[in-house]
Amino acid sequence: MIRILTFRLLSILFVLMTAGVVRADRPNVVFLLSDDQGWDDYGFMGHPHVQTPQLDKLARAGMVYERGYVTAPLCRPSLASLVTGMYPHQTGIRGNDPLLPSGVSRSEEKDKPVSTAFRNRMTAPMLDHPSFVKELKDNGYATLQTGKWWEGSPLDHGFTDAMTHGDHSRGGRHGDQGLKIGRDTMQPIYDFVDKADANDQPFFIWYGVFLPHAPHDAPDRLFDKYKDIAPNESTARYWANIEWLDEGCGQIVDHLKEKKLYDNTIFVFTCDNGWVADPKRVGGSIRSKRDPVEAGIRTPIFLTHEGTIAPLRDKTTLASNIDIATTILEACGIEPPATMQGLDLRDTETLNERNRVFVDIYEHDSDLDKLADLDDGLRARVVIDGWDKLIARPTRNELYNLENDPDDRKDLSAENPAKVEKLKSMLDQLVGQVTTP
Repeated sequence: MIRILTFRLLSILFVLMTAGVVRADRPNVVFLLSDDQGWDDYGFMGHPHVQTPQLDKLARAGMVYERGYVTAPLCRPSLASLVTGMYPHQTGIRGNDPLLPSGVSRSEEKDKPVSTAFRNRMTAPMLDHPSFVKELKDNGYATLQTGKWWEGSPLDHGFTDAMTHGDHSRGGRHGDQGLKIGRDTMQPIYDFVDKADANDQPFFIWYGVFLPHAPHDAPDRLFDKYKDIAPNESTARYWANIEWLDEGCGQIVDHLKEKKLYDNTIFVFTCDNGWVADPKRVGGSIRSKRDPVEAGIRTPIFLTHEGTIAPLRDKTTLASNIDIATTILEACGIEPPATMQGLDLRDTETLNERNRVFVDIYEHDSDLDKLADLDDGLRARVVIDGWDKLIARPTRNELYNLENDPDDRKDLSAENPAKVEKLKSMLDQLVGQVTTP
């Protein structure tokens, strides 16, 4: 009996000691994901009016890549790349919604059985792809989903806790209940952190807040700050939503500092796609989202872990959202799956050697019967190599020098056919290497 009790006590002690080692060796991770925001609409990126004091503090203490890029200027494929470390043409996750049969509506109750079946078919491939969230969970992390999520139930994709249910038959599409985070409440994050802390467990938070995404309905106290300095009401309300996003990020930081968890937490920030407010329509955009232009695909990316990652401000090296999955896993001491395409953003030398990024742009709705055709629904592919940018559309190629033309307005393709061919071959090589599900 004494031997049995002694064995049990030693077993409990071993588990507790092991948990302590995991906690000590593995940092917590908070992933901050802006939704529909212009790449220079931040205080730390030099905007003269938009105020983002909380993100500014994190950026000053971290590694900032000013020339970061998304893999797609559209929500769902962009988020899927963030999770999988793969491009949209590799995952088959290329549009926000499935192309439905003629006469079937996504919103009509009578059509729900059909639209639900198409939605479930559309999200199924994500189950077979690598996921940095799954890797974190498999390595002992508590993982929380809040905000935007397109791929059905987050609990099927490596999250131990989730706000979103993802059931299309109950209104699930891109986040449902999760979209309340940052707008109506922050409590689920506080509760999750407190539970993980009580369990002495490292944690990951997906803060996919639905901001500054429309509706641009920030509280009047924020809109009033911008209504007299913005060029129009649409822009003022968009700017107010940006500051609303910033406030929520600050509240997470404050809670972690209060719990004495800040020092052991890595913050990763990026945006899913760009945005330029339509001056004539509140909540609308022009020449940005869903477009291959810089205003649609560029975003700052930063990593902050005070005392561990040295602050850096990089204005030239190209970084990509494809790198975030690899970076988070490497920072947590976990080997990334071989299929992940990205680099570790902390490795500035290797990142500078690559100095090239790719972007896919597909139609909003995907024909699920044609996902094997990498050109079906294709609007454009982009490669940026140093300062050279090629937009390869199905009907034409456009070439830009971003060093002299940062808003890609002057097409240089006619006078540089050799450079166009060189960049086009890079795209062809990339696409030729992949197989879709």
